[in-house]
Amino acid sequence: MYSLEQLEKYDYFKNLLKTNKLDYVLDSLTGVISRRYILEFVKELIKNEIHFTMAIVDLDYFKDINDNYGHVIGDYILEAFANDLSTFVGEKGLVGRYGGDEFMIVVFGMNDYDHIHLFYESIFKKNVLRKHYNYLDKDIFLTGTIGSAAYPDDAKDYDGLFAISDKTLYRGKIKGRNCYIIYVPEKHRNLKIEKLHNDDLATIIFNINAVFESHSSFDQKLTEISAYIKDNLMLDKIYYIDLNKNFYDMETMELLARDIDLDSIKFSNDLYKRDYAGEVNKMSFGPAIKDDKLASVLITKIFPNNNDRGYLVFGLHRAEMIWQNKEIAILLYLAKAIALELANKK
Repeated sequence: MYSLEQLEKYDYFKNLLKTNKLDYVLDSLTGVISRRYILEFVKELIKNEIHFTMAIVDLDYFKDINDNYGHVIGDYILEAFANDLSTFVGEKGLVGRYGGDEFMIVVFGMNDYDHIHLFYESIFKKNVLRKHYNYLDKDIFLTGTIGSAAYPDDAKDYDGLFAISDKTLYRGKIKGRNCYIIYVPEKHRNLKIEKLHNDDLATIIFNINAVFESHSSFDQKLTEISAYIKDNLMLDKIYYIDLNKNFYDMETMELLARDIDLDSIKFSNDLYKRDYAGEVNKMSFGPAIKDDKLASVLITKIFPNNNDRGYLVFGLHRAEMIWQNKEIAILLYLAKAIALELANKK
C-alpha cells in the first residue's frame, strides 16, 4: 500500500492529501492508487506539460482464475500482483488500478524506446509478471499484456494518449498476450482496433471445412489453411509431419531437412505442450526445430482410421505461452480434418 511519504513527492497528491485521507485516494483491495485519482494524476501531468510514459497492464485470462478458483484466490492475486508491481516501479513512478484486472503504470525519465523497452522487459523477467502464485494449495501462473505510449512524444493530449495505449494493448492481446507493445509510429500509426479482431472458433472451423471442400490438391489445402490459421492465432510456424517422418513447413509445404524422433513423446489426451525454450530444445525433436528458434510448441498426432500417420505442430518464437482452449481445439480439429483427408485418399 502506498504511504503518505511516497505520494506527497508529487504535487498533485500533496495537494489532494491536504483535504483527503490516504484511504480515500487508494484502491481498497490492492493499496495502489484508485482509478479516479490515477486518471486525474495523468491529466494533471499533461496540463503541466510534464513528460512521462504510461502503460496499461491487463492480466491475461483473469476471469478464468475467478471462475476456476473463486474470488478469494482472485482477490489475493490482484493484491499480491499490485504489491509486486508497485514495488518494482518504486521511485520511477506510480501504479494505479485502472479497473478490474487492469492496472496503470506512470513512469518518468523513460520516454525513449530503449529505456522503456528494458523497463518492460524487466517486469517480465524479474518475477512480477510470468510468476507463479501459490495460495490455498493452488499454483497459479500469472501473465499479463502491456500497451504503452509516451507524452508528449506519441500524443499531445489525454484522449490521444489513451487511444494509443488502448490500441497497443489490444495489439498485444491479438499477438497472443503475455507480451508488451510499445507504440512505434511507423508500425502502429495506421493500426485500427476494428481490424485487429481475429475470427472466433466457429468461424475458423467453418473456414477449415470450406478450404478442404474447395481444393483437390492436398498440399494446396494445407498451405491455404496454414496461412489462415497462422494469421488468426498469431503463430510463427505450423509443421506437418507425415507417416514417413517427412518434416514440412505447412505454409509452403517445403520439405525441411530435419532428423527427428517423435516416438518418445508422451502425449496426454492426444496433446503435447511445451512452453519454455529449454524444454523445447530437450524434446526428442528439439534439435530439429532449434534453427527455427521455437520456444513454445503444441503437438498432436494424426490418426486416420486409428493408425498413427503423422503429427501436427503449432509453434511460437515467444516463450512461456499459455496455450488456450481455442488454440488446442483448432489443432485437434485440423488434425482430424487431415486424418479424414488421408483416409479418403487411400
